[in-house]
Amino acid sequence: MTTATVSFDVSQDVLASLRIGPVDLGNHIRLLAAIAYFQEKKLSLGKAAELAGLNRLAFMDVLAQQGITLFDYDESMLPGEIIGIAHLETPADDHQ
Repeated sequence: MTTATVSFDVSQDVLASLRIGPVDLGNHIRLLAAIAYFQEKKLSLGKAAELAGLNRLAFMDVLAQQGITLFDYDESMLPGEIIGIAHLETPADDHQ
């Protein structure tokens, strides 16, 4: 996978007001962008999770914490999401 770097300047005053460092701000902005693009249906669940830097299950947890509906799709998007969910890794059952 090839990647692109996106950067922008933020004043120290803004960082001080937020009481957050540049790395944490960048991560938060990635998460907010992923949520927004997911809600706007510009990114699938999997791609939004990738943008956020999370796995699908962790991103689904974030969406649930925010009260965001997970499966508000039109019919054309469902097959891709079902395939993606089917490929999620689950922990091995240690109780066998």
